[in-house]
Amino acid sequence: MTDSVQTKQQKAGSAKTKARFTPKMDNFRTSLMYEGLTLKKNPENQSIADLKRKYAR
Repeated sequence: MTDSVQTKQQKAGSAKTKARFTPKMDNFRTSLMYEGLTLKKNPENQSIADLKRKYAR
């Protein structure tokens, strides 16, 4: 009975710490080019989350 409780707790804990996928910037630019989109030339580096907010449709 305690084994099943520990297993449930481990599953719940692993769901919270699940890694999120973030692509590399070069790969992100390449995928945008395949869709016919480009990023504006900006001298400062922005995070992908910032870019997604900026270019959200």
